Amino acid sequence: MTIRCGFIGLGTMGKAIAGNLAPKGFSTVVFDLVEEQVRELEKGGAKAATSAGEVGAGADVIGICVPADSHVRDVLLGEDGVLANAASGCIVCIHSTIHPDTIEEMSVAARAYGIEVLDVPVAGGADRVVLGDAYFMVGGDESAFEKARPYLEASAGKITYCGALGNASKLKLAINLHTNISFASALEAARLTTAMGLPQELFEEAGTTIGTLDTMLLAYLSLRKQPPEVVQSDVMQSHLMRSMELGRKDVSLALDMASENNLFLPLAGLVSQLIARVYLVDEDALRS
Repeated sequence: MTIRCGFIGLGTMGKAIAGNLAPKGFSTVVFDLVEEQVRELEKGGAKAATSAGEVGAGADVIGICVPADSHVRDVLLGEDGVLANAASGCIVCIHSTIHPDTIEEMSVAARAYGIEVLDVPVAGGADRVVLGDAYFMVGGDESAFEKARPYLEASAGKITYCGALGNASKLKLAINLHTNISFASALEAARLTTAMGLPQELFEEAGTTIGTLDTMLLAYLSLRKQPPEVVQSDVMQSHLMRSMELGRKDVSLALDMASENNLFLPLAGLVSQLIARVYLVDEDALRS
């Protein structure tokens, strides 16, 4: 039997995941507060819902990709949320990078309705997801994972089953912490290179040759090559601000997990304080 898919949260990553479903033959219903995003998915064959509850009522497997813990609670709980409207046996895949405790909280609430929750954070960037080359990490009941597998394989190049519920979210927090520290490290090394009178391209060539710079870090460093007026433009600063807020949230969650596990992470703490600089956000504008 072909599963019916639902999706809530059509930002950059969510739209990329959801955009793979209807074109690959899945009956798909989607919802986002921004109607323009929904209309774009409709052109690819998805059906528009007017609420999270309507998605819940029309799907067997539902993907959630919203920014933060509070948004996950908003779309799952309440009279018009997914849980109150989905059928028993439904699988909810939470793609958002959130605290593992929130994943557990949502799972407890879902099981009261006969619904299973999987934590399924995604890595690799939206460009890879669009091409069906996403990397999914999955935590939760293994039989629920197998039921959701066709939905996941519509977007996935690789899937890693991490075991118990919450494990995938823990792994994603570690990966994202490494990413943000790597950004900070690459930025400082690139700044030193150019301060000494060398072109950034030499640093990039040396780094790629010895394996310390990958395509992700090269893409990050490419921002430094943009003219200052482009980087400081309202459009670019708005984009960088959104990226910074996600980075700040992820590092903050990692620090929370470190505290809960009696672990001192000094580099994470420093990056947290310097996050605006790491994301090339105008710090004067932040203070105003």
